Amino acid sequence: MSSSLKKKAVSGVAWTSISYFAQQIVQFIIGVAIARILDPRDYGIIGMTAIFFAIATTFVNSGFGSALIQNKNRNETDYATCFYFNVLVGVLFYMILWFASPYIAEFYRTPILKEVIRVLGLTLLINAMTVSQSARMTAEMRFKELAVISLFTQLVTGAVGLILAYTGWGVWSLVFQQLSSCIIGSIILEFILKWYPQRAFSYASFKHMFSYGGKILCSSLINTIYDNLYTLVIGRAFSAKEVGYYNRGNQFSVLATNTILSIFMKVAFPLMAEVQDDTEKLKVAYKKFLRVPIFVLYPVLFGLIALAKPLVLVLLGEKWLPAVPLLQVLCIASFFDPLTHINLNILYVKGRTDLVLRLELIKKPIAFLLLFGMIPFGIWWLCFGKAVYGFIAYCFNCYYTGKFINFGFWKQMYYNVPVLLKSGSMGALCYGCLYLFDKPLMQLMAGIIVGIVIYFVMSVITKDETLNDVKQIILKK
Repeated sequence: MSSSLKKKAVSGVAWTSISYFAQQIVQFIIGVAIARILDPRDYGIIGMTAIFFAIATTFVNSGFGSALIQNKNRNETDYATCFYFNVLVGVLFYMILWFASPYIAEFYRTPILKEVIRVLGLTLLINAMTVSQSARMTAEMRFKELAVISLFTQLVTGAVGLILAYTGWGVWSLVFQQLSSCIIGSIILEFILKWYPQRAFSYASFKHMFSYGGKILCSSLINTIYDNLYTLVIGRAFSAKEVGYYNRGNQFSVLATNTILSIFMKVAFPLMAEVQDDTEKLKVAYKKFLRVPIFVLYPVLFGLIALAKPLVLVLLGEKWLPAVPLLQVLCIASFFDPLTHINLNILYVKGRTDLVLRLELIKKPIAFLLLFGMIPFGIWWLCFGKAVYGFIAYCFNCYYTGKFINFGFWKQMYYNVPVLLKSGSMGALCYGCLYLFDKPLMQLMAGIIVGIVIYFVMSVITKDETLNDVKQIILKK
């Protein structure tokens, strides 16, 4: 990559890393504190709403934000068109959820869901008014400002949720925490940008964005339904408490994955869009954006698998122990998420959202077959089926990467084997710490220290070039 692109990449990753890591640390600490106060059922109630809000949010976004970022010739009319369309969709889906809420509550046999959905639905209206602004700041690579907005919002809303939970608001502490996050984030975004849409709606602009974003919408909708169908199935077939165990295990397993992916995908998409016409530069950028997240993420996931039990006991208490086996198998499922998303990113950058949709139409019947086929065997097997599908999805997504930049499945496997071996060895040594101590806190502390030291030493001994990339990002060089 050219020096200017390297500078943008390192600076973008550095600021986004600061934002997400700080945000996740705050969210993690406050989330643990709230979880120790609330009952698993409270989390289960929020989890039951997930699929409906995920679908509505997918329609609100409609892929138009991505279309704005990918389009090098975007203008104010494009931003205004995106704004008006998103607001219209936001209003429409809020009305749908408002009238559907009694039936959803009846489906789950949980009456409080009616009021919860109607209040949480306000987040759709607020988020709909910020899609254009967020896309603008991402396209202009203003990651430092985005970092400030995210961190400040997380601090304030985390305090709101904690105070409400402590004063006995129960599930409503989680509801108002989410709502306040949308309100504060949108206010700060407006204060920084001071942007107002033109009084214009362009059909030509809408048509162009829909031709790109419409396929993203369809593929995202399929993927969103699948990802959130687990809470619906568990909530219907089992209980709200079981949904709480699943959601808590899933939140731990995807915490690191979502953080790393959010950091690198946020930077990778606009950066790779700049070199989309140069195959060699695109391949170099792609390999960096593939290896660095995996180098950081895989040891974390192996560590979580090894130390799941003491982690849950120390942070959440014995009432959350049923979440341990779910957390472990869901960590295995998370291994394939960065590989899947980074491979799909090539298609988004190339503007081939039609191929993204084609892949989803091929993969998801397999996913649904695994999901519903595992229901009679219990929740753990549902999670195991999710892990199996993760690998299958990755295999499919590699196909077009091999076509576009000649870096398909086997080349990626060979490229990532060293990280996998080092991470697996580290995880085994972390697990060994469980037999050295009796108290969960000592097991957890010893496992973390051993894991960090061993992984760093192995990376130095093997002269892993990715370690130097991570060092450059940390130092912003």
